[in-house]
Amino acid sequence: MYIARVPNRKSRPAILLRESYREGGKVCTRTIANLTNWAPERIVAMERLVKGEFDDWSGEMTSGEIFGVLFALKQLADQVGLT
Repeated sequence: MYIARVPNRKSRPAILLRESYREGGKVCTRTIANLTNWAPERIVAMERLVKGEFDDWSGEMTSGEIFGVLFALKQLADQVGLT
């Protein structure tokens, strides 16, 4: 999975959570979620999550406002089997 920024002509770019897969030897992409309306901090946290930067996270407390977002993303990743 990865975060893609797709340019729009006169609007701001669409920010999409995408997945790549092979089908009959061709590389295809599937859009999983549209993140355009998310807060920039949440998009950055999701980018870090899909890059694997939280793989060694032991679950200890993180201070600041971002804790709730990071905790929710880690729980989601655990549920779908990304970790």
